[in-house]
Amino acid sequence: MLKTISWLLKDNKKKLYLPIFLTIIDAIGSMALYFILYLTVVELLNDTLTESKIIIYTAICAASVIYRIIIYRKGYLLCFTRGFDVAHDVRVDLGEHICNLNLGYFNKNSIGHLMNTLTNDIASFEGVLSHALPFCIKTLTLVVLIIIGTFFINWQLALSQCLVIVISFPILHWSNRLVKKYGKEKRSLGSRMISVVIEYIKGFKVFKSHNLTDTHFERLIDTLEDTRKLSIKTEYKMAIPNCMYVIIVSFLTPLILLLGSYMVSGNELTAESFVAFMIMSLALSALLISFEHYYIMLNDLKLATSNLKTTFDYKPLSYTDSDFTLDNYKVSFINVDFSYESGKEVLHNINFEAKEKSITALVGPSGAGKSTIANLIARFWDPTKGSIEIGGRDIKDLNPDQLLRYISAVFQENVLLNDTILNNIKIGKPDATYKEIIEAAKLANCHGFITKLPDGYDTMVAQGGASLSGGEKQRIAIARAILKKAPILLLDESTASLDPDNEAKINNALDRLMKDKTVFVIAHRLNTIRNAHQIILLNDGKVEEIGNHKYLMKQKGHYYRMVKEQEAASEWIVKGDAIYE
Repeated sequence: MLKTISWLLKDNKKKLYLPIFLTIIDAIGSMALYFILYLTVVELLNDTLTESKIIIYTAICAASVIYRIIIYRKGYLLCFTRGFDVAHDVRVDLGEHICNLNLGYFNKNSIGHLMNTLTNDIASFEGVLSHALPFCIKTLTLVVLIIIGTFFINWQLALSQCLVIVISFPILHWSNRLVKKYGKEKRSLGSRMISVVIEYIKGFKVFKSHNLTDTHFERLIDTLEDTRKLSIKTEYKMAIPNCMYVIIVSFLTPLILLLGSYMVSGNELTAESFVAFMIMSLALSALLISFEHYYIMLNDLKLATSNLKTTFDYKPLSYTDSDFTLDNYKVSFINVDFSYESGKEVLHNINFEAKEKSITALVGPSGAGKSTIANLIARFWDPTKGSIEIGGRDIKDLNPDQLLRYISAVFQENVLLNDTILNNIKIGKPDATYKEIIEAAKLANCHGFITKLPDGYDTMVAQGGASLSGGEKQRIAIARAILKKAPILLLDESTASLDPDNEAKINNALDRLMKDKTVFVIAHRLNTIRNAHQIILLNDGKVEEIGNHKYLMKQKGHYYRMVKEQEAASEWIVKGDAIYE
């Protein structure tokens, strides 16, 4: 565990050296009080305690207290502040690392697991650094010093209490195994509980409309009940070794009382040494009991650090060039294969070239691979075979974040932040002026409905955009892309949520937006892509047909049939319970 903590801390561990050193110094200062107490007892029992000695001992105790106040304040304040600072750096590093991972990490891990990692695990790590670690070090230092001190009083009694401490070690190890076993179960169940709660909140509208609120609420209640039962079971299981440990270390005092009494009666130990040893034994017992609490915290940290280490071990997208400029924006797919999971290939030997400032339409049935191609262009994933080039550069060599400076995207599902509409649009260009934002909103046909809102562009958007309609969210997302003015544009069903009137207006705006850009349009409505320079029809992850609309219609293949089917469907009308052409 210490090795993993050291790995997570990296160079930050140097920040903890001084507070740990001060904690140890504080523990040594505590021993001065025990030493003075020992001398006082000896003097008192020997009837040699004079007024001058009382003054000296009192002065030493007062100096020790003042010394400890200064060291304690400085040491523990440093432990807290530097512990929080180090945890902050780890939290930032973790966030940056996750941002550089491909989407596979998010697909493989539930939202509950992700939230546990980003919140609970980091919080555990932070709590140990700022609280448990300094207290644990101080406790262990005091235990060692007291044990050494008792050997100077009487080695036989000191050896007896060491034997008791050694007996308690297997109990701690047993406790450690239980923490590891049930801790993993609690963590897994906790992740599932978070996922179910979020699912219930986000899906409440759907559950309500299908009269499933009771059914899904029962699922939530069951998960919460499982969590409660496991928590009780864990505490019950942990109570056995914890109680046994406390009983064993508490047995130090009666053991010393018994053995010391025999030794005093046999003149093997003086009365004053016996009393002093009893005082030290009581202090040692109390310290060992408090150590058990910190030891459990450290064991719980094992699970957190292991989870954090696993996340950091997940390899981000690699690159060799982070400072580059693309000379042109031609996009080429060269023998590209791709699998989301090993053995389940979804793209097979994809080859095409999208010229700079051209419009490429991706069409085909659901699951054909259209959105996957868009994700690969944005380098949310890397192909499992072959290469993708932009401007003649293999994008595997390019920093993904820097690459996205050249790409704007409007996907099927668009997320809005719990912020003002102005700031949601401004995501496309953080340094944009108010005038630029208004112009982008007008081009995206959302300026009208925004100005009708109570606070206009300063209107707060509910989390996820719940306070806006699907079409309104889509138009704000389009405004972001317009504002960014990137030379490569990805449109994935960008007009799917709009009514026919707004769709026509948005298409006119998109026509202006797409001018002089390399554009990829994904659409099921074929009338939106008729004017594309090339149309790529995908089927089962393969390029089945490629060409412009006129060429593909002449071929009378799959594309031709899709167009005819949509044309026929558009002529149907519904009257009552009957369907007519």
